[in-house]
Amino acid sequence: MRRSIGQMYFPQFLVGMTATLLVVLGWTYASTGSVWASLGWTFLAGVVLQAGYFVAVLWLVNAESRVTDESKATGAGLPAKLPGPFERDGIIHALISRLFPRLLP
Repeated sequence: MRRSIGQMYFPQFLVGMTATLLVVLGWTYASTGSVWASLGWTFLAGVVLQAGYFVAVLWLVNAESRVTDESKATGAGLPAKLPGPFERDGIIHALISRLFPRLLP
């Protein structure tokens, strides 16, 4: 699977978030000795991670829309005008226009 630069990959984020929350849970429990305090701090860390992920996704969507708007303004996003299949070769075009005059405009 090909990813572009700046693209967020959700399963990779999910594994990282889970590992981070497990570290926070273990560290807080080792520091306080309280299950409830460690669960509370882990929940708070999860909320902060989710908020950061949400902000990062919004930033990426906004950046993508800016790139799309700029390409529309410059015309870079427009496809090139390619000739039709019967206009590429003058001989075939001439032959079809003589045999089938109503087929080509």
